[in-house]
Amino acid sequence: MKYQVLSEPKKIYSKMIGDIQKAKKEIFLESYIYNDDKVGREFLRELILKVKSGVKVRVLIDTWGSGVNKKFFWELIANGGEVRFFRELRYVWRWFNANHERNHRKLLLVDKEICYLGSINITASCLGWRELVLRVEGDLTKRFRRSFNGSWKRFNLFDAKKIRKLVHEGFEIIQDSPMLKNNSTERNYKKLIGKARDSVLIETPYFVPSRKIRKAMKRAIRRGVNIKLILPRKSDLGLVDVLRNRYLGKLYRMGVKIYYYPRVSHSKLLIVDDSFFLLGSSNLDYRSFRFQYEINLIGRDLEVIGSLKKFFASGLRESRAFNYKVWQRRHFFSRVGTWLVGFIRGYF
Repeated sequence: MKYQVLSEPKKIYSKMIGDIQKAKKEIFLESYIYNDDKVGREFLRELILKVKSGVKVRVLIDTWGSGVNKKFFWELIANGGEVRFFRELRYVWRWFNANHERNHRKLLLVDKEICYLGSINITASCLGWRELVLRVEGDLTKRFRRSFNGSWKRFNLFDAKKIRKLVHEGFEIIQDSPMLKNNSTERNYKKLIGKARDSVLIETPYFVPSRKIRKAMKRAIRRGVNIKLILPRKSDLGLVDVLRNRYLGKLYRMGVKIYYYPRVSHSKLLIVDDSFFLLGSSNLDYRSFRFQYEINLIGRDLEVIGSLKKFFASGLRESRAFNYKVWQRRHFFSRVGTWLVGFIRGYF
């Protein structure tokens, strides 16, 4: 297996476009956000050229998250491309929950050989962000293709069938669904942190940890595990930043080392010792764990872990340590806001 760890959006998009241009048989794209901007239009142009040349093209995007509709893709569809929108908003008795359950997955698959998995959407709004994408060449791509095909078939159903476990040579693809009783990513976070003996490294844009995750972190600290957490100083969702303040002080006092990245970090990553990594589309929050379809990869490949640790270290060098005294002096209205927002944290 060949792989690359990518973090700069311009380079990621350039690499993706290059692989799309070389495609000979098929291109499958799945994204939570697809916007009508310079990035979205560039991808569309290349996809149209490929479908005209006889390449099979399928695009699956989320209705809620994206800023485009079928008219945007009319030329692609007219030339044989297939486009589906995940769960167009419906009026049903469980309206909010049903429509809150979104497809947050992000995949690009080319010719059963190349796969992109990670945090990046198809939008120019993230060009200045820090992302995390794993580009893979090899047989693992075929497992991701099976996952995409399952998502493609279920795109408009409210009652998803049980999702199959996908394993390949030391890697496991984690597919989350709101229909699963026990969220697989949350369960694996807890399990992996529970196995830690030396270090736990976490990077996430939105931090609303469940009680299970907080307990696992507390137990790890008691075992002498060094936990480092990178968060953006300000994410693109201000309300979530208010909510995360609910947890930071207590975690800091517990012994978690917290760092603020100066720009928006949209990366989603967990590394435990030199033993395991978990990356993909899931944020460390209730919304990802309870309401969204997500896709993540767990692996123990030492070479991949080494590259991911370098990625984490690069973010740490740019970050500044959490200042507990400043956190204690935060404005009264910020404290009240954190308390009020806490009542609806299950939707974040």
